[in-house]
Amino acid sequence: MRELPKFNKANLSVEQLTIEISNWLLENDTEDLPEAIEFALASFMPYIASQRMSLVRLTEDSRFEGALTVAAPGYNRVSLPAQGIYSPYLEQISKGELIIAEGNIDQILNTDEVLLAEMQGIIAHIMVPFRVRGKIWGGIAASRYVGSIHWREDTIHRVRSFGQILASTYERYAYWEKLQQKNQQLELLSRHLMDNQENERRMLSRELHDNFSQRMALLTIKASSLSNTLIVDSEKQSAHELHDEIQGLAKDMQALSRSLHPAILEDLGLFTALKSECRRLSTIKDIDIQTLFDPLPALNKELSLNLYRILQETLNNVAKHAQASAVFVSLQYSDTDLHFQIIDDGIGCDLNLNQNNGSIGLISIRERAQLFNGSAVFSSPEDGGFIVDIMIPAIKEYYE
Repeated sequence: MRELPKFNKANLSVEQLTIEISNWLLENDTEDLPEAIEFALASFMPYIASQRMSLVRLTEDSRFEGALTVAAPGYNRVSLPAQGIYSPYLEQISKGELIIAEGNIDQILNTDEVLLAEMQGIIAHIMVPFRVRGKIWGGIAASRYVGSIHWREDTIHRVRSFGQILASTYERYAYWEKLQQKNQQLELLSRHLMDNQENERRMLSRELHDNFSQRMALLTIKASSLSNTLIVDSEKQSAHELHDEIQGLAKDMQALSRSLHPAILEDLGLFTALKSECRRLSTIKDIDIQTLFDPLPALNKELSLNLYRILQETLNNVAKHAQASAVFVSLQYSDTDLHFQIIDDGIGCDLNLNQNNGSIGLISIRERAQLFNGSAVFSSPEDGGFIVDIMIPAIKEYYE
C-alpha cells in the first residue's frame, strides 16, 4: 500500500478530505485496496463525529456479501455475520431506505441483530444506502457511542458521497480479485493439460522403446540374414538397401522416443540435456549452435523439464521456419532471477508477438514460463533474427 497520508481535521475540510482520499485510492495498487478503504473510513470518522464505520456490500438477492469495518481506538469493530445471511435490516438497505436511529437502537434492529453486530451501547446509528451502475450496491454505516444523537442532513449527504467513492474502489478490487481467480483456474488447467501431455509422452516413449524398437531390431536382423542368403547381386543390393532403411527408421524411432521423454534429463541433468538437444538440431540442419550456461543450483524436476521443452519448441521453430545458420543459447542465474535466452540469425518474423498471441508453439512457451511466475518475450530485430527471452524469478521452491 502507498504511504499513508496524514490528514488534519483542523486545516482540511470534509470536501477536501474526500478529494484527497479519492486521489490517493486511485494511486494504490489494486491488491492493497481493502486495507486502503479501511484507512479511508478511519480518516473520515472524525469528520462526522462517529466511533465506528462500515462499508457493507449486498448480493443481488439482498443478502450479506461482505464488509470492511473500522473503529476508533477503545471501541470494537462490527462483528461481521456469515456471508449470505439475510435480515430485515439488510432488506431495508436493499430497498434503498435510509436507516436512522437517534437515541434508541431498537428502533432499527431487533435484539438478535444488536447482539450479532455487537451494537450495545450505541446512541446513534445511520446506514446510508447508495447505487452503483443503477443498482443498490449496499451502504455505508456510521455509529456513535458518545456525542450527539442527531444526524444532520449535510452529514448524511457527505456520508453517501463518500460511500459511493469507496464502493467504486471496492468494485475495482472485486473485479481484479475475480480476474485473479480466473487466471489461477486457467493456470491450474494449463498445468493439468501439460502434466497430462507429459504423461502421454512418457507412455508413448515407453511403448516405442519397449515394443516397436524391439520389433525394428528384429526386422534389422532378418533383413541382414536375408541379404546373406541371396545370390543374385541385384537382389542382394536391394536387401542391403532394405536393411539400411530399416536401420535408419530404427534410429529415427529412438530419437523420437528420446524427444518424447528425455531420460537424459533425469539421468545426466539439465545442462547435458540442453546441449544434447542443441547437438540434435545442429546435426539435422547443419546449424552452428553455441551455448553459455552459468553454474546453477539444482532445479526441481518440473522447472528443468519445462526449460528443456522451451528449448525443444524453440529449436523446432528454428528448424522449420527460421532459415538460420547460427543459434546462441544462454542460461544465466542471479539472486533474483533465472534468464534463459535463445537467439537465432534467421529471417525473423513480421508479427508483433508481444501484442499478439502468436503461434501455438509460442503460446506454449509463454504458458510454460508463466507456470513459474515468469515471463516470455519474443522479439524480431529489423535486421533479422528472432529472440526468445525467458525470465523466471529465483523462488526457493523452484530449487532442490
